[in-house]
Amino acid sequence: MTLEELRLLRIIQGILVRNYVNTQKLDLQVIGSSLYMEGEFEVFEYRISARKKDPVERDLETIHTLLHVEKQIRSLAEISHTEFKLRNWHRSGAQWTRQHSL
Repeated sequence: MTLEELRLLRIIQGILVRNYVNTQKLDLQVIGSSLYMEGEFEVFEYRISARKKDPVERDLETIHTLLHVEKQIRSLAEISHTEFKLRNWHRSGAQWTRQHSL
């Protein structure tokens, strides 16, 4: 890993942390100008008062966070390609949907 790739990795990790994403469940790799993200995308419920009881509301909040994180990463000039292989979310077109395990 080059210093530039390490710098980009730290920037992307910072984006995830600022959006309360559990980075322990994600494997991030920056190779050249490409980002590869694998694992489970999970957002911390950081405020007890803001916790969503309804799973639909939690999913909508997670989708919003996922789209926001993706937009921030794609806005980095140094990143030209992103690949998300998430076990619990699936991209179809421009939409993210929860992928239920069997």
